[in-house]
Amino acid sequence: MSQSKLEHTHQSSLSFNDRVCAKCMGHRSLCGVKPCPLLMRAKSLVNLDTSLRGLDLIGSSPPSVFVGSYGYPKVLMGPLVPPVRGRETELMERPDLWLTKSLDQILSIRFKLVRTKSRIPVREPVDPSRLLHDTQTLALSEKPTDSDATLLKRPKFTSVFSDRTLPIGPSAPLEKFRLEDNPSVPRKVDKVTSDTDFKAAPGIVELFDEGIKQEHITRLLSVGLLGQRKARKLVPTEWSITAIDDIVGKELHKRVLRLPWINDYYVLGDYALGNTVVLLFMPRAWQFEALECWLYGKNSNVISDHEFSKGRTTYAKNVVGAYYATRLPSLEYLTSIRRQAGVIVFMEINPQKWVPLGVWRFREIARRALTRKPRRYSTLEEAISEVSNYLRNPIENYLNSSVLYKEVKSQTILPDFFT
Repeated sequence: MSQSKLEHTHQSSLSFNDRVCAKCMGHRSLCGVKPCPLLMRAKSLVNLDTSLRGLDLIGSSPPSVFVGSYGYPKVLMGPLVPPVRGRETELMERPDLWLTKSLDQILSIRFKLVRTKSRIPVREPVDPSRLLHDTQTLALSEKPTDSDATLLKRPKFTSVFSDRTLPIGPSAPLEKFRLEDNPSVPRKVDKVTSDTDFKAAPGIVELFDEGIKQEHITRLLSVGLLGQRKARKLVPTEWSITAIDDIVGKELHKRVLRLPWINDYYVLGDYALGNTVVLLFMPRAWQFEALECWLYGKNSNVISDHEFSKGRTTYAKNVVGAYYATRLPSLEYLTSIRRQAGVIVFMEINPQKWVPLGVWRFREIARRALTRKPRRYSTLEEAISEVSNYLRNPIENYLNSSVLYKEVKSQTILPDFFT
């Protein structure tokens, strides 16, 4: 039995509030309980009264910026600044280093970030104000940058969770923002963002190929530093996260289509933070499906989105951001081994251990799983049996919801004649 299977020790029955919290994200008041348990947990992990005095916020941004979506096309935007300084703040924007940490450790790291905000038109990057210019300068940096912000009010915990973005701390309206040192800007970032004739999508791919961290590219897109000058605009953070996953994924998809198929079935899986991700690679042309299940009982419902060889032309409206967050690592892996395959990703979420951390957790769990040596099988049945070892929900529930599994079972491909 896999290590992931052994780590699942939760009870199968869940209360009504478990389900509501998964939908509420701590800010929709769906359960009617006041004060909100999630927000109270956030406040207990951070004591701003001792670290922030008055309305002056002096600290080192990781660097980090948040652009909201409410009120579009005028959105609330501003730097995320903790009331502390030092290189240790870099960890606040590095989810790739969080899988070995506890939920409370992650929340404690992120809740120290105060979200400063000003309402700005999304088209302002065409001719940025001083505030937006300084925020963009911060976004260019790859290292923590000392800054000084003056707030209009004391920060308050309101909406700190999202189903796509990283958790953030309390928020406050921003009066002034100033950088106190020069940002550390990678040469490739400077080149791509300075080229106002370069379209956003190829710029994103070039930065990714150069090894620029995905969170950095997301930040650049959000604050309007990518694309042709007249087309630049602010992009809400939750949109830009999935946009980067999708844009890079589409480019890797084109590369993978030119590669030979794998010869066996591969199974790789991992577990962290109440989430299980299992990847099944099949010897055939590229196709992809994401299956997601919240463990609300013995026969929990499974939702699905998929694509065939040509890719998707519409948004994955069922699995949403997690679809793109797991498709990208799958394509990264195939690119690295110079092979093509069909992929089914099984995602299982334990609501009793769940806190809304954002879709990064699926991406990073998949990436960590793909660093290991795959278990190889000669038949689909053997591979599916291995997949089931990682999951609590019966494998039949997944297979009954899977479009690709039914398609694979019904089609005969050339290698089948030689087995």
